[in-house]
Amino acid sequence: ESAINDALSMMENYADLCEEMLAIPVVRGEKSPSERFAGAEATYTIEALMQNGWALQSGTSHFLGQSFGKAFEVTFQDKSGKQQDVW
Repeated sequence: ESAINDALSMMENYADLCEEMLAIPVVRGEKSPSERFAGAEATYTIEALMQNGWALQSGTSHFLGQSFGKAFEVTFQDKSGKQQDVW
């Protein structure tokens, strides 16, 4: 849950940068499964609308779950000394 909140927080940071500092309005959202970053459980995005009505992907953040850690055998030792998969 904390990792999902971090990914959503980054999406908001990107949106704030675009809107507050660059004066570019953006639409916040989540990519469909076919548009997600490979291996991600969720991909969050901000998109700016161009004059022709097309959306321009302007920033993404990803919730990777445990898939990347497992693929590269990344673990940590918990307080009891047991190896755990990273999030």
